[in-house]
Amino acid sequence: MKKFIGFIKEKKFLLSSIILGVALVIVLFVKLTNEQDFWYDVYKDRMELKYWSSKDSLVTEIDKYIKATAPESSIDGLFLLNKCLEYNVDVVFVLAQATIESHFGTTGMAKKTNSVFNVGAYDGMSISGISNKHKYENPNLSIEPYLVLLNNRYLDGKSEADLLEKFVDKDGKRYASYPHYEKELIGIIKRIDETTNINKTYALFLKYSNLTSR
Repeated sequence: MKKFIGFIKEKKFLLSSIILGVALVIVLFVKLTNEQDFWYDVYKDRMELKYWSSKDSLVTEIDKYIKATAPESSIDGLFLLNKCLEYNVDVVFVLAQATIESHFGTTGMAKKTNSVFNVGAYDGMSISGISNKHKYENPNLSIEPYLVLLNNRYLDGKSEADLLEKFVDKDGKRYASYPHYEKELIGIIKRIDETTNINKTYALFLKYSNLTSR
């Protein structure tokens, strides 16, 4: 009988030890998980700060370039960048085309239509010949229609680099009649790279954007 009681006590002790061990494992697991969650949150917050900081720096660089190129332009750098991100179009490419087309809405027909990229305007066309849908109250309003056109007609299965080789739509029609249009665009993009920090800041911004899964 004593042996039986001793056996029962031994089993209870063993069971208690197992329960205690499992409890300790659970406590350690919860503690480790909480610690991992804490450091993940710290990392995430840090990446968020870097994301917003790099975006702010990028907008500053874009605004500086616009003002240096066309002091009278009312194009807003933040608005332009957000639209480029929304439509997944390289912002430097857009800046270069805005430069060559109308100096950000300050030259040529764009001064009257506020169509920065001269969408709907053709050589020799008068202001009255341009459709009202291609005339805007503010140059900023012409950015989205241009990006929609670019995506639907020109970037359909192609990249911005492809357009720098041959800027034609899916039907083979050129964006501009000027034969050296692509060469001038490449020259402006190169100048942006050499005289501003836009490309460098843009790369940093995209890095933090990817890290925050935006």
